[in-house]
Amino acid sequence: MFLKIYHKYIIKKYLFTFLQLLIVFSSLIFILNIFEEINFVKDKNISFHYSIILTLLNLPSTIYELSPFIFLLSAQFFFIKILENDELDAFKKFGLSNTKILSAVSITTFFIGILIVSLFYNFSAELKYFYYDLKNKISEENKYLAAITENGIWLKDENNTSINFINAKKLNENYIENVSITVFNKNFDLIKNIEAKKADISNFNWKIYDVKIFESNKPKKQVDYIYLQTNFDYKRLNSLFSNLFSVSIWNLFNFQKDPNLINFSSKQISLHLNQIYSYPFFISLMTLVSAVLMLNLDRNKNKFFYIFLGVLLSVVIYFFRYMFSFLGDTKDLTPTISIWLPILFITIITFFGLVKINEK
Repeated sequence: MFLKIYHKYIIKKYLFTFLQLLIVFSSLIFILNIFEEINFVKDKNISFHYSIILTLLNLPSTIYELSPFIFLLSAQFFFIKILENDELDAFKKFGLSNTKILSAVSITTFFIGILIVSLFYNFSAELKYFYYDLKNKISEENKYLAAITENGIWLKDENNTSINFINAKKLNENYIENVSITVFNKNFDLIKNIEAKKADISNFNWKIYDVKIFESNKPKKQVDYIYLQTNFDYKRLNSLFSNLFSVSIWNLFNFQKDPNLINFSSKQISLHLNQIYSYPFFISLMTLVSAVLMLNLDRNKNKFFYIFLGVLLSVVIYFFRYMFSFLGDTKDLTPTISIWLPILFITIITFFGLVKINEK
């Protein structure tokens, strides 16, 4: 179905307002973050350009997290513009109701939300992962690295005498399971292979159980346990994979099937996936909330008053959702209820504001 002329005009004006605010927020986020990254790299004896790279890698993820707030303000500024230019009254003279305007804005937002979830989110997650990986390399001078693949957890660990490549199938509380360690000297000559059922990583000195040791020209050696000094412990390993915003949707599906691979429970992963699923609905709802607020207030009020109310409203909605997300992260609510119930409440409240919207 072809868009009508008024649809094209409203969508174009709304998207232009959204892009303007997106550029403003992106610039502010970049400026604020780069000072933090400069402070991080200044003592590392590395080039200044690393702070720019780190900031750019972290930027898309931060924009995604703030985007509902950006959409709310975009809708506010859109309605401020058409109210200031008396375009709303002009629309009404041509038989265009407020409901049709809101429909055009909210449906446009919904489709933008689908694009963001299907394309932009995975892009931002990959960059966020590279951000953590690069920061890890810089902070420890590349002496240890960590990654998660479909084959489990992979670690590169270096000490004064050897370089160890460690693979484990699962991380289960303070233990890694099905452990394989390949030990090289500084010249990358193979010293030995170690296989074990599990390792206690409560501290940096691992205790490895049910160990089999394979060395060149020597018979297999089997012992009950050995100790291995490393640069990793449970807290450090978990911290490397502590942000679900650095995990793509496809990997979230894999982690949901095998939640013990990393430190997230299946409930945490389900909660995060429901947040992603609800994203297009939530940002569409934010634009409707903003529109209802703008159309139900006195037009003679100063526009900064409207902006203040919008900011205040977004903060209230944020803490409302955060409260339910917190309950969903515990045993009190299921992930589905904790994410979708606030959206249902806000929808009902917004509906009452829409009842007489065409009379405004």
